[in-house]
Amino acid sequence: MSTLKQRKEDFVTGFNGGSITEINAVTSTALVTYISWNLLKNSTLIHSEKSNVQYMIDFALNWVALLLSVTIYAGDPYLLNTLILLPCLLAFTYGKLSSSNKPSNSTYNKKRTNSQGFQLEKKPYITAYRGGMLILTAIAILAVDFPIFPRRFAKVETWGTSLMDLGVGSFVFSNGIVSSRTLLKNLSLKSKPSFVRNAFNALKSGGTLLFLGLLRLFFVKNLEYQEHVTEYGVHWNFFITLSLLPLILTLIDPITRIIPRCAIAIFISCIYEWLLLKDDHTLNFLILADRNGFFSANREGICSFLGYCSIFLWGQNTGFYLLGNRPTLNNLYKPSTQDLVVGSRKPSTWDYWTSVTPLTGLCIWSTVFIVISQLVFHCHPYNASRRFANLPYTLWVITYNLLFLTGYCLTDKIFNNFSENYKVAESLESINANGLFLFLLANVSTGLVNMSMVTIDSSTVISLLVLLAYCSFIAVVSILLYRRRIFIKL
Repeated sequence: MSTLKQRKEDFVTGFNGGSITEINAVTSTALVTYISWNLLKNSTLIHSEKSNVQYMIDFALNWVALLLSVTIYAGDPYLLNTLILLPCLLAFTYGKLSSSNKPSNSTYNKKRTNSQGFQLEKKPYITAYRGGMLILTAIAILAVDFPIFPRRFAKVETWGTSLMDLGVGSFVFSNGIVSSRTLLKNLSLKSKPSFVRNAFNALKSGGTLLFLGLLRLFFVKNLEYQEHVTEYGVHWNFFITLSLLPLILTLIDPITRIIPRCAIAIFISCIYEWLLLKDDHTLNFLILADRNGFFSANREGICSFLGYCSIFLWGQNTGFYLLGNRPTLNNLYKPSTQDLVVGSRKPSTWDYWTSVTPLTGLCIWSTVFIVISQLVFHCHPYNASRRFANLPYTLWVITYNLLFLTGYCLTDKIFNNFSENYKVAESLESINANGLFLFLLANVSTGLVNMSMVTIDSSTVISLLVLLAYCSFIAVVSILLYRRRIFIKL
């Protein structure tokens, strides 16, 4: 008779995932809830700052709806999206008919933006995109241990695509976008930080995450907690991957002053893919070799790190044209705070084409990645692999995030959301403010739930109640921290 630990390990291993189309449909609920919130945001319920109903609607849209999308409605996400969107659309229509039209301030906002120099801005759609991704990640971390969570959404064993595989890559991509803010800010400084200073800061931030990764390893090994060795290896985990990214990317920072980050990302992906495919020995080692020695024991985490570096670099590249208040010179592929036209300098055609607004940049890169990813998927001998973070996997993650960011950006365009009238659902704002800490809290809470009950034997009702309580806990903690202006940087 197998032990409970073995049963739990078997419950989350050996899967082949599902289709990319279904994953897109399920995760589209996050975008639908953002559209729905924009439809409701000017109503009296949402507009009132002290209304308890406001937070109930916020929690229902941004937590409960996403929980339902990966559990009860996983088989019919389009029905769920309709059930969410239709009442909000009716409420929006009723509000428009019963109230006088107010003049739009979009023209004023645009004129004000054009009269300013380059500034970093908080964009509503970036907060919404990252908040939805963090909430889905937090939900999936625990939900995967319950039968109510479809097995095709769990991380695949070797080849295939799944919701949780996408979540890992998206987390890295979004962190790349956030890190680009520092790169752009440093360009505006008269005295730029030295390489040594940047390396020290990377060691400091990475050291905290490395400590958390080692702490997680200690508890997993000493508390008989279930392990999925082929995920990252015997000793490696996702916290260790996150801890090494800042340091490695700081080391290559001098190169990025000559070669754009996107070109470096392409080089890393191509060289890594060539090593994987040049003969059978590499893949045989990665899949079948004994786990003797540190490298062999943790080969998944070490090798996949190259793929995550590429994803992170593309996230940084995306931030260069998303975070500013205006197009800057060549921001499509490099960090820039310089105006397109300076004095009598006449910009070239290349400068015009590569100095873009956020929506234009997203459309350009989305089109490029759709074409390239389709070609690679058609010609590549293997499927995407989160286990190795191979080329199909990195292309899938980057293409997905660019496309969904385009959807969020279009939503802001439609509803005239500008930085001047910045207003985002509090649950999305609050989870963004302490993203890494709440990710850690979600991992700790998941461990406590798993040690306090047999999740794999839970009924549908019990599973939902536990998951709702868990979501409520993470949401309340995030709100309390945000309202008290407590920001925990890891």
